Amino acid sequence: MKHPIDLEHWNRKEHFLFFSSMDDPFFGLTTRIDVTSIYKEAKADHASFFLYSLHKIMTAVNEVEVFRYRIIDNLPVCFDRIHVGTTIGRKDGTFGFGFFEYTPNRQLFLRNAQREIERVQALTGLCRDRESDRQDLVRFSPVPWIAFTEMKHASSFRTSDSATRISTGKLVEQNGRQMLPISITAHHGLMDGKHVSILLDRIADKD
Repeated sequence: MKHPIDLEHWNRKEHFLFFSSMDDPFFGLTTRIDVTSIYKEAKADHASFFLYSLHKIMTAVNEVEVFRYRIIDNLPVCFDRIHVGTTIGRKDGTFGFGFFEYTPNRQLFLRNAQREIERVQALTGLCRDRESDRQDLVRFSPVPWIAFTEMKHASSFRTSDSATRISTGKLVEQNGRQMLPISITAHHGLMDGKHVSILLDRIADKD
């Protein structure tokens, strides 16, 4: 379910119109966050760190309202819930697109995600379907082989896609802590760097 944002009374009206007029209205930030707690929890449960950390990221996405904002028919809207459109790797080196429905219940999220991983891995090609073009998604790309310090996503200026892109990289141990590279690319008409910092604070361990 989505709800319109009252553009005329929105304090970001001028920001929205300014950045939406640009050929490339997206901005990106890349950093490392401390994920030691969720790493230890996944290990203790003999579970997938990827899925545990993704669920934590998506919980934060759904808690920080601006990350549920999208642009539909050139106007801002707010979705009740944001899900995951993710790349899923295969043994042959290719990947396909999968859809993970977000639910606050982590175990249910994990079970459904694992079934989707197995489905996509059993197929070939990109597996594009109607779920791929949804706007109530974070477009997620795990890159577990590289502790990247910068990330650039493929995009098309011919589409009106306003979904946030998030990528995570290879875990790095630093002073006994597990540090995760994370890149967030978002529409500047919908949010600013301050909002990204709020999201990261919700994901990362606190000192």
